[in-house]
Amino acid sequence: MQISSLSQSTAMKNSIANIQSQLADLQRQLTSGQKADSFSTLGSATSLVLSLNNQVSQSNSYINTIDTTQLRIQTSANALSSINTMVSKMQTGGLTSTFDLSNGTGTQTSFQTTAGAYLDQIVSLLNESVADRNLFGGKDTQTTPVVSTDMMLNGDTAHVGLKTVIDQRNQADLGADGMGRLSTSTPASDTVALTEDAGVFGFKLSNVSSNLTGATVTGPTGSPASLSVQFGSTLPSDGDTISIDMNLPDGTKTTVKLAATTKSPAGAGQFTIGADAATTAANFQSALSSSIKTEAGSTLKAASTVQAGNDFFGNPPQRVSGTNPYAATSLQNGTTADTVFWYQGDTSGTAGDNFIATIGDGQQVAYGARADQSAIMTAVKNAALLTATQYDSTDTNAAASYAALTQRTSTALNYQNTQSLQGIVTKLGLQSANLDAAKTNLQTQISTSQGLLGDNLQSDDYDVSTKITTLMTQLQASYQVTSSLSKLSLVSYMP
Repeated sequence: MQISSLSQSTAMKNSIANIQSQLADLQRQLTSGQKADSFSTLGSATSLVLSLNNQVSQSNSYINTIDTTQLRIQTSANALSSINTMVSKMQTGGLTSTFDLSNGTGTQTSFQTTAGAYLDQIVSLLNESVADRNLFGGKDTQTTPVVSTDMMLNGDTAHVGLKTVIDQRNQADLGADGMGRLSTSTPASDTVALTEDAGVFGFKLSNVSSNLTGATVTGPTGSPASLSVQFGSTLPSDGDTISIDMNLPDGTKTTVKLAATTKSPAGAGQFTIGADAATTAANFQSALSSSIKTEAGSTLKAASTVQAGNDFFGNPPQRVSGTNPYAATSLQNGTTADTVFWYQGDTSGTAGDNFIATIGDGQQVAYGARADQSAIMTAVKNAALLTATQYDSTDTNAAASYAALTQRTSTALNYQNTQSLQGIVTKLGLQSANLDAAKTNLQTQISTSQGLLGDNLQSDDYDVSTKITTLMTQLQASYQVTSSLSKLSLVSYMP
């Protein structure tokens, strides 16, 4: 019989050591639930596991970005919804408000006081931030987007605010004589001429229509434009009318209408038919001047105030040029050294959607709202106009001017055929929904990747236990063989 060699004994011991090593690893798997305690021991699965781990990590990073982005979007949407509620109240209030200056200030109505409170809230909402990042300043997330209400309205010692811009524009549009930069003259005793002033301010003659018997109406023509009314030997009849259409600074129109009457003195909007053409012309000129002053002190002043708001809330803001508004003919750009710039944020590109979030491999979303967007600026501007305007209780045109202003602010805040606050809120909601969908996709990817990781990393307790039992059996058999071999010697085989 052959006796086991030294090499056979060594091989058996190595086999036992290998089985013990396998058992130790299986015991570790059973305890930890993991197939390997390091990537280096995964073998061919190492590359796949590393790739899956990276994918899960990146997807979680995108989800964190989405969560932060949705917080910013939701905060912005909530702020704009609150502003929209206030805008709706101002829009309705402007149509129903009565001209009553007895609310304590003596210069404003209670509705204007409420608009002032709304303006404070709007400015505060537009200056909201999330995690030290301003929401409504575009790419400039560190600068407070909107100046304080006080600064906006009043400015400071070096910068003029909205109130000054309005006052200067009103002076420039109405003129020193309150005629709206129009003048009347009598080129002949039977003729009355009406002429615009040069420049951009005041009334601008648009059209004239007349059924005055015996009168010859010419114009408006020329630059500056003028028109004339020449009365003939046949005098107008009682009730004959002439209407002069004029353009206003804010793009709206108004009409001064005069009717011929035999009464003397004539009523408002009338002129007395005289004994001859010259007398009738003189009466017409006086009535025309009076009607123009009334229209200037009411409708023109309101339109001028609105246009001053348009000027101030532009970029750059504009002001009446020169030192004497009554004689001014043009506007000049305000500078950061002399005029309040109400919006302090980023102005590059188109306002809105100025934030960019990366929410997937090669996938980005633009989102956000900016304070200088049309709809938002409209809300700020009209609240500011109502807050800045004051009235004199002794001014006979004040009530009509107030009605003309509130009608204009209500029309603007109705957002007809233009971008609205609700439209921005709706768009933000759609952006949030798209982010929800992207997040769901990422979560699905993570779940799939984690499943594959589990297949490659996690051990199966049943499979491990079975292998342990098998190895224990093998180890026991090896021990028995080794024990038997250790008892063998040459003496056992000698005779």
